[in-house]
Parts: sequence; structure tokens; C-alpha cells
Amino acid sequence: MVEMIDTGGLICGFRLQAEAAAEALPWCVDPRSYGVVPAADESPIWLHFNFVDTRADHWIAACERIPEEARELLLDTDPRMHLEPLANGLGGVLGDLHHDFADDPEGFGVLRLYIGEHLVVSGRRHPLESSNRLRRELLAGEVVATPIQWLAQLVHNLAETFTGAISSLNEQVDDAEDRILVGRVDEEGQTLGRVRRLLARLRRHIGANRQALIHARARLPSWCSDADAAQLRLAIERLDAVAQDLELVQERARLLQEEIAGRLSEATNRNLYLLSIVTAVLLPITLITGVFGMNVAGLPGLQDPHGFAWVMLLMALTAVGTMVLLHWRKLF
Repeated sequence: MVEMIDTGGLICGFRLQAEAAAEALPWCVDPRSYGVVPAADESPIWLHFNFVDTRADHWIAACERIPEEARELLLDTDPRMHLEPLANGLGGVLGDLHHDFADDPEGFGVLRLYIGEHLVVSGRRHPLESSNRLRRELLAGEVVATPIQWLAQLVHNLAETFTGAISSLNEQVDDAEDRILVGRVDEEGQTLGRVRRLLARLRRHIGANRQALIHARARLPSWCSDADAAQLRLAIERLDAVAQDLELVQERARLLQEEIAGRLSEATNRNLYLLSIVTAVLLPITLITGVFGMNVAGLPGLQDPHGFAWVMLLMALTAVGTMVLLHWRKLF
């Protein structure tokens, strides 16, 4: 039997160090214990919580080392993405993708966070890809010295996560384009419509993150160094590049949908044209059958044993004559 360790809602904890890899806090540390929160003269730590576990909420609500307004933000449920000065630090909400986004393309989530000089607290309700990627990097020996460097690394991971999702959608657009070029357009409109909806949601997610980070970069806390600010700026620029890549894929999907609409319109017009030709050829024949179908006295051919043959011959000659006339007018 494997004994499961009850962490009280704490997903992971790391002590950030300038000259060495981050030190993982042992799982035996009780996250409800105030001893896990560093003093002002110690290295900063990152605590990452699962807010589905109500004990994480209770711990944050009771932790006096976390400023009151930061506690309110962490325990709030407002999904609006923003990042702003908060208690000599930064606090807010950043958008991320669910860890299983490839299997659940509707998996958009948010990461709530507070970044202080000595303490970083974050939490989520569904496993998120970027924060999980950051956890794996720290376990693998990544050096992150300060809370702002932690934020910059998180933004880099957000860019990687969004890039992966955009690349997957771009491959779907490539496959759709190949099928459209060979004339298989029946089901591609639905595929491209789904891709465009996902791209639109990704664009809103990335755009909100960019606006939040740009707003925060202009109002960094006083303890943030110039080097850390430069790293954050580079991370935001990388997110800008991802947004540009997304717009290119979005434009390709839109053009392909227009190509599908054009081809379907062309096929419809071609069918209507053929239908018009057939109607023009059959119209004189319909007139003849209508005339000879009248049940009135004096109709020619009623007593002639060859009357039916003459009428059929007249109809055939009329149809041929109509086709010759249309061809002479270069209508087909």
C-alpha cells in the first residue's frame, strides 16, 4: 500500500536562491504552519496551492505574513486578468491553459498570485500547464533568484504554452489547406470554424495577459532591481511575438474560410447555370406538351395514326434547335 501524504492543499514549495538551484521544501512541511513563511532576512520562497482544497483557503486567510489585500485577491473568484501594485509587491490574475488542453480545447484557466519581496504565493483550481512547467524546471535545477525573476520565468512558460497550442492549431490549418487545395471542402468549413473560435479565445487570453504585464512593468515595486526588470521586459516581448504568430494563423484560417466560401459559391453558381440551360432546353418542349395536352376540339393530329410520332419529332427538333441557338450564343 502506498501512503499518500496530506499536504493540506499545498502543491509545491521552493526556496529561491541566487547562487544555486531552488531548494524544494520537504513534503513533510505542514502548509498550515507559519514557520514555512520566511522572515525578512531569508531567501524568498514560492508556495503554490490547490484552491479546490478548502484548507489552502483557510491557511491563506490566517497567514498574517501575507498582506490583507493580497489575501483577499488570492481568495477571490473574479477571473478578470490583471496585475497591479499590491502591498509593496504585485498581485493579480494571469490566464493560462489547462494541463490537458490538447484533450480539452476548452480548457482555459487562471492563476491567482501575489509577489512580495520575500514571498510568492500562487494558486489555481485546475492543473495549469505553465505553473506546472515552472515547477518541473525548478525541480530540474533551474536557478531563479528573486520573485520578479520567478514572474519572468512564468511569463516565458506562458509563451511556451501558448506557442504549443498555436502550433497545434496551425498544423490543423495546414491539413485543412491541403484538403481544400484538392477540392475536399465539404467538412473543412466546420473544422476551420472551430479553429478560429479557439484562436479568438487564445487571442483574448494572450491580449489580457500582455495588458496586465505591461501595466505591472510600469509600476514595479521599489525592491525590484534593474536586471530583474530587464528580464521581465524580455519575457513580455516574447509574449508579444507569440501574439503576432497567433494573428498570422488567425489570418490564414480566415482566408481559407473565404476560399471555401468562394469554392462553394462557384459550385452553386455552376449548378444554377446548368439548371438554367436545362430549363431553357425544356421550356419549348414543355410549351408543346402543354398545347397538345389541351382537351379541346380541333386539336391537330387527333385522328392521324402518326400524330404522336410527329409530335415527338417536333419536340426533338425544338430541343436540338434550342441547344444550337444557345451554343451559337456561347451560353454553353
